[in-house]
Amino acid sequence: MPAVYRSATATGVSASAVAVWDSWQGASAHSTYPVSRQPLAEKFRDLAETWRRGRGPHSSHEALVLSVPYQRIIALGPVAIPLIINEMRRNPDHWFWALHVLTGVNPVIPQHYGDLRAMTADWLTWAAANGY
Repeated sequence: MPAVYRSATATGVSASAVAVWDSWQGASAHSTYPVSRQPLAEKFRDLAETWRRGRGPHSSHEALVLSVPYQRIIALGPVAIPLIINEMRRNPDHWFWALHVLTGVNPVIPQHYGDLRAMTADWLTWAAANGY
C-alpha cells in the first residue's frame, strides 16, 4: 500500500486493511524466488511444518491463510490437493481455505462451521467421493 495510505487515516483505509496489504506484499515477494527442484511431497511437508511453527496458538483466520508458507502451498496448485487431504487424515488442521481455493467447492455444512473435526470430516467425505 502506498505510504500515503499508511499515514492518512482520513482516506478511510483501516488499520486491518493496511495489515492485509502488508501480509499480501510479504507473500507476493516470494513469488519471485527461484523454483525449487525439491520433490513436491517434501516441499509440501516443509511448507506445512513452517506454517505450523510460524503461527501463534491463537492466530486469526486472516493470519493463518495469509502466511507465506500457506500461500506457497496454495501456489503449488491442484497437485497440492491430495497432499493436503492426506495431511488432514493424519493431522486435522485449518486447511479449509486452501482446499476451497484449489477446488472451488466448500463441502462443509453450516452446522459444522467452527468445529475443526466436523469440518475435516466433511472435507474427507468430499475427498473420498471425488477420488482423493
